[in-house]
Amino acid sequence: MADNTFDAQLRDFNAKLARRVHDVFVRSTEEVQESIVEGSPVTGAPGQPVDTGALKGSWQQRRHERFLWDTSTPLEYAPAIEEGVSWYGDMKLRSEVGGFHSVALTRAAWQKIVDHAVREVVR
Repeated sequence: MADNTFDAQLRDFNAKLARRVHDVFVRSTEEVQESIVEGSPVTGAPGQPVDTGALKGSWQQRRHERFLWDTSTPLEYAPAIEEGVSWYGDMKLRSEVGGFHSVALTRAAWQKIVDHAVREVVR
């Protein structure tokens, strides 16, 4: 027989809420990765420019704690590509895909990313 007590309803609600919070977190981290690497209409980020594909393929996500993660690349030249500047001055974008400032645009659009993830999870 099903337990329809108020306590049981609260436990069910709490479990559903915990699942949704987890799902929003996971979807948000996926959107961050996609925005930085491929670009995103949610954030306006262009994604990584491609010459050899090394930078685009180097972005990794690491989870540190339950709701703490980072997205980074070990490539030393990534900051120059992000900023669009080098030792020699401003860079000229030669790639037909991607562009500069994907990380900055993604960070600036964090609330949009979370809102987008919530809409996807709650559907």
